[in-house]
Amino acid sequence: MSPAAMDRFDACAAAVMAARGPFLPYDPLFEGPSAHGIGLGLLSVWVGGPADETALRRLGADGAARILQQMVWAPLGAGRLAAGPDLALFAYAAEAGTMQALSDLQEELGVAPSGAPDAATIAAAASREPALLASAIRRRHDAWRRARGLGPEAATLRPAC
Repeated sequence: MSPAAMDRFDACAAAVMAARGPFLPYDPLFEGPSAHGIGLGLLSVWVGGPADETALRRLGADGAARILQQMVWAPLGAGRLAAGPDLALFAYAAEAGTMQALSDLQEELGVAPSGAPDAATIAAAASREPALLASAIRRRHDAWRRARGLGPEAATLRPAC
């Protein structure tokens, strides 16, 4: 990852992790404990087996950032997006999963659904005004949350990192 892309990831990860908090014994989003935006499911995939609350309590910000970079940011191709849409898509995927976030992005952009950050998706995203695209992604994220009985996305996830 280039230094500029790493700076973008660091800023976006810091925003998402700050919004989610260091440890929650019960996070309604994950229906269980979470730390830095990581639930037991993602941590279990990361470690290759069952994870527990103790493992989440021990998860520091650096460890969470590594997980988010490799399991969410990179598969999204977020480093290839403009500032604003990168954070909006990353925040959405951290909650809903990369496939949901990418599917909604591709639908928003009117490109064929591939489930991957392919060339057509990145080019279509680059052709849009970043602030408008970020707003559209946040609206889809909010709709996803409402469909699950969750409140709107936290305002702390809305800064341009």
